[in-house]
Amino acid sequence: MNRPRPRARVVVRARDPLLRSLIAERLSGLEEIAVQEDGARTPGARGEDGGMEADAVVEVMSAAPGLTPREMEVLGLLADGLANKEIGARLGISAHTAKFHVESLLRKLDAANRAEAVREGIGRGLIGV
Repeated sequence: MNRPRPRARVVVRARDPLLRSLIAERLSGLEEIAVQEDGARTPGARGEDGGMEADAVVEVMSAAPGLTPREMEVLGLLADGLANKEIGARLGISAHTAKFHVESLLRKLDAANRAEAVREGIGRGLIGV
């Protein structure tokens, strides 16, 4: 039985080879999709073999973008509505150090403010509701 020519080519990238294989296996079960594991190509790039361009790249990213254990603690306290001074008191650090951790969280979560950081944390499964 001839398989129909794929309508889309998807490149799967993930650091974890088992996760990459699992995703590729699941996607390859879908008809009309050609799956390539861990390709370095991006959508629109031609393959070395001159094959079809990738229509999409599935890139797995970790939920926590490089957050330290301390930043995870601070994120939880932000979710509780604590101010920098209260966060510092809870963690035994200065309010200035707490502010530094909050600013680092905002940058790493690409959040404009504390509420947005908490929303991102919930959305990424870093903190419970």
